[in-house]
Amino acid sequence: MANPPRPDPTQLQPGTLWQHATTATAHGLACGALEPLTTTHTTLIDHGLRFSLRILDNLRRKTQAKQAKPADFNPFLPYDRDLFVADISDTHVCVLNKYNVFDRHVLIITRDFEAQTDWLNEADFFALWLGLRENGGLGFYNGGADAGASQRHKHLQLVPFPFVPDAAADRSSIPIAPAIDRAEFQTNFDGSPIGTSPDLPFRHAIAPLDRTWGDDPAIAPAKPYSATATPSPRSVCHPVEPHKPEPITY
Repeated sequence: MANPPRPDPTQLQPGTLWQHATTATAHGLACGALEPLTTTHTTLIDHGLRFSLRILDNLRRKTQAKQAKPADFNPFLPYDRDLFVADISDTHVCVLNKYNVFDRHVLIITRDFEAQTDWLNEADFFALWLGLRENGGLGFYNGGADAGASQRHKHLQLVPFPFVPDAAADRSSIPIAPAIDRAEFQTNFDGSPIGTSPDLPFRHAIAPLDRTWGDDPAIAPAKPYSATATPSPRSVCHPVEPHKPEPITY
């Protein structure tokens, strides 16, 4: 089966994505297609970094629903029209996360099947950036089951700020923001700054994101480094190494 063709050749209008997500959420809850997961929130301080933890009250419902489906079931091909948010691009569609923890947690899925273990490509980053310019948020990608993905169809995820209760609606709600601010930078091979933080005890890279890229989303995906991204001045990222594939969360 295939997803329906893009109905409108025009690009998603800037500033409308979260409005569409709010409307879709109301519809999804009313018809039962959207099934939010209830969690308890707590904060953990580890090595000076403040982590926001969500503890599921009951995961059984999601597990039972998944077990009731065929092993090769793909919820994104076709996607549930009752969870549809917006047509992002010629290659990607935005839908609600059916079992969401955060309000208006959306997924940016490929129209045609691509594996979740595939490398992200320029079309993926173009679609993600169209979402990121919509008044902020956190975009991320779990590259396969070992990195936390529960579906094999390629999908990026986008959560609007604030996603920490009572936090400011900006990057201050990102627990690792202090670590990013303490990053030490060197000059990359193309002359751009690339850095690492002494607070992050794992392989990583931090690169600046130019705020003006949002004026032309076609520019941002072509940059050499990509990331767990926010529209803030800096974003934690991982250098793409095609010769050395591994499970990774972007």
